[in-house]
Amino acid sequence: MFKNYIKIAFRNLKKHKAFSFINISGLAIGMACCILLSIYINSELSFDTYHEKGDRIFRVCEELTFKNYHGRQSATNGVIAEALKKTYPEVEEAVRLDYLSASVKYKDKQFSEWFYYSDESVFNIFTWPLIEGNPKTALLAPYSIVLTEETANKYFGNDDPIGKTLKINENEDYKVTGIIENVPRYSTYRFAGLCSFSSLYGRNETLSRILTDWTSHNFETFILLKEDINYLEFENKIRDIYYKYVADELNAKGAKYSVFLQPLRDIYLRPYWQDFGPIMYVYIFSAVAVFILLIACVNFMNLSTARSMNRAAEVGMRKVLGANRGRLIKQFLSEAILLSFLSMIVAVGIVFLVLPAISNLAERDLIQDFFAIPWLIPGIIGVTILVGFVAGSYPAFFISRFEPAQVMKNKSKSLTGNTLFRRALVITQFTISITLIIGTGLVIQQLDYLKRKDPGFNKEHVVCLSVRDQLLRQKLPILKEKIKNISDVIDAGAASNLPGWGSAINDKIPEGYTQENMQLMNEINVDEDYLPTLGIEIIQGRNFSKAFGTDTRGAVIINETAVKRFGWDNPIGKTIKTLNIDKPNEKEWEVRKVIGVVKDYHIASITQKIEPAFIANVLNYPLSYGQLRVLAVRIKPDNIHETLSSIEKIWKDTFPQKPFDSFFLDENFNEQFIRIERLRDIFFYFTFLAIFIACLGLFGMASFTAEKRTKEIAIRKTLGSSVTQIVSLLSKELLYLVLAANFIAYPIAYYLINQWLQDFPYRIDINIFSFILSTMLAVIISFSTIAYQSIKAAWANPVDSLKHE
Repeated sequence: MFKNYIKIAFRNLKKHKAFSFINISGLAIGMACCILLSIYINSELSFDTYHEKGDRIFRVCEELTFKNYHGRQSATNGVIAEALKKTYPEVEEAVRLDYLSASVKYKDKQFSEWFYYSDESVFNIFTWPLIEGNPKTALLAPYSIVLTEETANKYFGNDDPIGKTLKINENEDYKVTGIIENVPRYSTYRFAGLCSFSSLYGRNETLSRILTDWTSHNFETFILLKEDINYLEFENKIRDIYYKYVADELNAKGAKYSVFLQPLRDIYLRPYWQDFGPIMYVYIFSAVAVFILLIACVNFMNLSTARSMNRAAEVGMRKVLGANRGRLIKQFLSEAILLSFLSMIVAVGIVFLVLPAISNLAERDLIQDFFAIPWLIPGIIGVTILVGFVAGSYPAFFISRFEPAQVMKNKSKSLTGNTLFRRALVITQFTISITLIIGTGLVIQQLDYLKRKDPGFNKEHVVCLSVRDQLLRQKLPILKEKIKNISDVIDAGAASNLPGWGSAINDKIPEGYTQENMQLMNEINVDEDYLPTLGIEIIQGRNFSKAFGTDTRGAVIINETAVKRFGWDNPIGKTIKTLNIDKPNEKEWEVRKVIGVVKDYHIASITQKIEPAFIANVLNYPLSYGQLRVLAVRIKPDNIHETLSSIEKIWKDTFPQKPFDSFFLDENFNEQFIRIERLRDIFFYFTFLAIFIACLGLFGMASFTAEKRTKEIAIRKTLGSSVTQIVSLLSKELLYLVLAANFIAYPIAYYLINQWLQDFPYRIDINIFSFILSTMLAVIISFSTIAYQSIKAAWANPVDSLKHE
C-alpha cells in the first residue's frame, strides 16, 4: 500500500511540474535557512559549555551607585576571592585572573602574546587539562608559567618545554612548569598561557598594596559553588560583603557597592553591561529560522488548498471506488512528506554551497560545526517529517473531506470554502516578510547613524603602535621623535588608552565638592602630542606643554560633560583632587589644576554614554592602567605603504628584538560595529530569502488564479475588457492581502525594533518613512511577481480558451 502511495505521489509531482518546482524550491530554501541559522545559533550557545563544572562556576561582579553614576563591572579587588572562600561554606574554590599583554623572548625568537595571571586553584575550577605538569603545583611558585600545546610547539618545536625559561617583557624570567590542551575555540577566555598569580606580589610596593585594598578593582574573580547551592540565594547572602570590611570608607564618600554573580555560561551570551547581548540575537535568529520555515510551509498549504478543485474529481472517484477518508489522508500526507524529503535533499546541497560564505560572515568555522553537532542529522530528518506533516496536514484533511455527490455535481461552494483560510495564509507570510523588511531597514539606519555620529576625534589615517613593556616605554620619546621626522608623518602622540577602549574609572574631588560627594571620572594618561594627533579639539584653555614643568603632576584637561556635571561656568583654573598615584592606598590626595577643556569624544564605545573625563599628563605613570601603552601616528594619505615601511624600519632599528605590532585606528574603533554589521547582513540575506519564498507562493497563486479564470478572462475580453482591466482584476485581491499584511506588521516591527534600540544611548528616532517604504517595496515586489501571469492571461487569445466549449 505504501509503495502505491509513493508511486502515485511521484506521478502527481511529474504531472504538475510547475507546482512541484515552486513547492520544492520554497521548502528547500526555507529548510536551508533553518539549518544554516540552527548551526549559527548552536555556535553562539556553545561558548564555555566545555567546562565540566560550568553550571557551578560564577564570575563575581560589582554594581556601583555613586551620586549620579550607576554602573556594573567585572573587575574586583584582590582580596574578595579569599574572603569568600574562607567565610562562606558554600564556596568550594575561588580564583583570580588578570590579563597580561606581553612580549616573549626565547633564544633568538620573539613573540607577542596574551597571557593571564592566575592562582594555582584555576585547574580545580576550569576544565583546562594539563598534558604535562602537576595541576596542584604548576602555578604555585612565583614566575611559573603554563603554556598551551600550540604555544609550546611554536616556542620549542619538538624539544621538551618543561623547565625551559622564557623572558617576558625583557625584565622577568618565567619557568615553564606545565602544558595544557589548546583552549577550545568556543571559549570566552582565550590565551597563550597562564602565569602564576604570585608573580604579581614581587612587582613593587604599590602593586602589593593594591592586592590588599578592598576598594581597588583590577582583577576578575571566579568562584566554584558546591553541589546543589542555589546561586541566587547565595548572591543575596554576599550582596553587601563590602560593608563587612570597608563600610566606614564607603559611607564616607556616599558610595554603594553591591556584589552579584554572573554564571560562566552567561558571560558571552548575557554581558552584564547590556540589557541585550548575543542572547537577543539568538532569539531573533531562532524566530527568523522558524518564520522562514513557516513561510515555506504556508506556501505549500496555500498552493495545495488552492489546487484542491483540480483534485476534487480524483477524490470523488476514489471514494466511489471504495477508498475511505483515512486512506486519502495517508495518500496526501505521503505526497507531502515525499516532497519534503526531496526539498531537504536540495536544502542540504544549498547548505554546503553557502556555508563557507556564512562562515566568513559569522567569522567562525561553521563547516566544522556541521559535522560536529551530534543532533543535526537526526534533527534534519525529524524536521523533514514534521514539515511534511505540517505542510500537508491541512490539504490532506480538507480535500479528503469532499463528498462524491458534491464533487460530481460540481458544487463549487462546498469546494471553495477554503478561500478565507488561503487569504489568512498569504497575510501571515507577508506579515512576517514585511516585519523583516522594516527591521532590516531600521537596523541599517541605526548602524549608519552610529557610523556617521561625530566621535569627537579624527580617526582617519592614524597608525597605532603597541607599546607593551617597560623597555619600550623607556625609549618611547626617542622612537616618537624619529617617527615624527618622516616627511609623510604629520604628528605622533602616546596615550594609555585609545578611543573606544574605555578607561579606568577613579574617584575625584572637583572644586566645590568634598570627599563625601566625590565624583567618578574616566581617567586616561597622555603626552603633550596625543590630543593634536587625534584632532581632539580643545574648546577652552590650552593643551599640555613641555614649557610648563608643572603640567606633569599639576595639570589636568577635562571634557565638556565634566564641566556640565560639575556645574562650572568657567572651568579654567578650577582644581580637582586625585589620589596620589605614588601612594594610592594611603588615600593621600594631590591637587591638579584644570588648564583645558576638550570637546566630548568617545573614550569608550560609541554605543555607551559619554562620562566625565580626567586627562592627565604623567609620562612615568607608576600604575598599570595609566601607563603609556600605544603610540598614535597621523600620516599623510598619499603614500601610506611607503610611510608604514619607514615607520617599521625605525621600529626595528630602535627595537631590533621586538616584533612590530601596528594597526589603524579607524579599523580598531570600527570593530565595535562588527556585531551590528553581522546582524544587518544576516537580516538582509534572510529577509531577501523570506520575501523570495513568499513571492514563490504568490507566483503560484497567481498562476493558479489565472488558470482557474481562463474562460472568464476570455469572455471578458470578448465583451471588450482591456488588458489593464483584466490585469487589475487578477491582481487586486492579492495586492489587498499584501497591504493588509503591512498594517499587521507595523505594530509588531515597531515593538521589536524599539526594544532593540533601548540598548543604545545614542539612537535613531523610528519614523513613519521606514514603514511607508516597506509598504511600497512589498507592493512593488508583489505586483512584479504576479504581473507576468496576469499579463500573460490578459494577452491570451479568447478563441484558444473558448474553442472547446
